[in-house]
Amino acid sequence: MSHEIMDDFDAGKAFAQKKVLELMDEVIDEYRTLARAEKMDSESSKISKAQLNAVFFMKDWVLSGGHTDEDGNRVCLVW
Repeated sequence: MSHEIMDDFDAGKAFAQKKVLELMDEVIDEYRTLARAEKMDSESSKISKAQLNAVFFMKDWVLSGGHTDEDGNRVCLVW
């Protein structure tokens, strides 16, 4: 019974991760569209690029299972 619960948990976790990644891809596409439409030196373009970089970082974090520090603690630092 316990093994079955863990299988269900793992399946749910994989499904949720897949959906989060799909949403992140949609956000990335939208930010890229906005960046192309804006003047490259405008303030709003800089903000869109920063937001796009943040989404790329979070997507990498989700795919990697979370970055860890030298002690093995899961961390999420953008710098």
